[in-house]
Amino acid sequence: MLNHAQIKPHSKRFSAVKPLSLSLVTLSLLCSINAYSQQAEQQTDQKRIQSLEQRLQELEQQIQKQGLTNTQDTIEETSIENDIILINMPQTDQRASHEFAAPDKSIKLSNSDTTLQLGGQIWLDAMYNNGEMTNRAGFQPSSIAYEENVVKDDTLLTVGQSKFSLKSYTPSVYGPITTLFEFDFFNPDGDAGFHLTQLWAEVGDFGAGQTFTGFMDIKSFPNVLEYWGPNSMVFVRQPQVRYNTAVSKNGRIIFTVEKSYSDFAIPSSVNVGNDAYNNDNTNELPDITAAYLHSGNFGYIKSAMILRKLGYETTTAKDSTIGWGVNVSGLINVLEKDSIQYQFIYGEGIGRYVNDTCCSYYNGETGGVDAGIDLSGNLVAIPVAGGFAYYNKQWAPKWSSAIGYSYLKVDNLDTQKALSIKDSTYTSVNVIWSPTVQVKTGVEFQYGDIQSKSTYEADDFRIQASVGFKY
Repeated sequence: MLNHAQIKPHSKRFSAVKPLSLSLVTLSLLCSINAYSQQAEQQTDQKRIQSLEQRLQELEQQIQKQGLTNTQDTIEETSIENDIILINMPQTDQRASHEFAAPDKSIKLSNSDTTLQLGGQIWLDAMYNNGEMTNRAGFQPSSIAYEENVVKDDTLLTVGQSKFSLKSYTPSVYGPITTLFEFDFFNPDGDAGFHLTQLWAEVGDFGAGQTFTGFMDIKSFPNVLEYWGPNSMVFVRQPQVRYNTAVSKNGRIIFTVEKSYSDFAIPSSVNVGNDAYNNDNTNELPDITAAYLHSGNFGYIKSAMILRKLGYETTTAKDSTIGWGVNVSGLINVLEKDSIQYQFIYGEGIGRYVNDTCCSYYNGETGGVDAGIDLSGNLVAIPVAGGFAYYNKQWAPKWSSAIGYSYLKVDNLDTQKALSIKDSTYTSVNVIWSPTVQVKTGVEFQYGDIQSKSTYEADDFRIQASVGFKY
């Protein structure tokens, strides 16, 4: 299972112009000019100017009442082809390195209030590894093999970070209805393949579909070039229902009800494939998250919580337990243009929500780290803790860098298998150049290591060069 800003896109507001409204405004303007010309000879220059200014103010008020906030916008909009318009399409949150400018043109559907916007990016990564990282396209420490010669090639070129998105915007009495269909081409082996990322819709404060879990914070994703992200990053996209509303000028609360799935550890006494232990998880209740987001001149901070019910059933036993977690993340503005991105997590039974513990190279043998059977034969949630911090430096308008470190620790059960993940680290540093608003390129150095419950240890160093084009 695959789990898985700082130039902001230029956005310009344009309002729809009704032909009848334009006609009435134009007719009114012509009548006013005609009346003014008949009185012109009887007025001094000063009175003529005052009269004209007053009439222009009246016309401006009429235009504003009809929804036209800027006469220059009207001129620009009417010069564009009928089926292409510029609108204020809502921007969706995404990771920092993928957030650079793209054209704002959108397609207005005939006989409809709906507007569509196509977008995405073409992205190429070229990499060299000196270790046995089996996730070839993403830098994932838990995918490093302890054995030698597991990976046959040291270099890779991949377009997996390329993506395509289709957004829609439809006004309604309940507020704008927005939708997002997005996919990228990520595949761990480096081949390009269809990979659905988001299938999401919102109206007012409500949303439904598949998107980032409410337990994570995509805006805290560091400005790194590689695809996977820090080993301790909470990163899952899954089906959910969401309520997201403002509670103050700077505060928002978010609640979600999400798809439940559990990834349990296989006891060391059990052989994989044993029919007597089929490790079927039972999902009696959905996962529930709650978060509070506070933003200001300092940046923002987000505190999120998750509550889960974990259960399993085999041919001979059945049990359940409670999982929970806390995630504190955010961004702090530093100096004039620099910032710090961070995240700190702790919880029990949240393994599948975290980058490294979600899908270790050895999961087929060890199982996951959501929960496991203790020495007393009871199902217990496995504790996980971690965090990262990244410093973003803006050297010049077109040059930036990001450097940071991430750490993850699992409190293993005595009954877990020897190759179960115990802890891992992730660090990277890069230099990024944006020659134009639609192009981004850079070089990044990455290092990670992994240690198992039985002290097996391995590491990997990777150098990566990337280039992305927004469309």
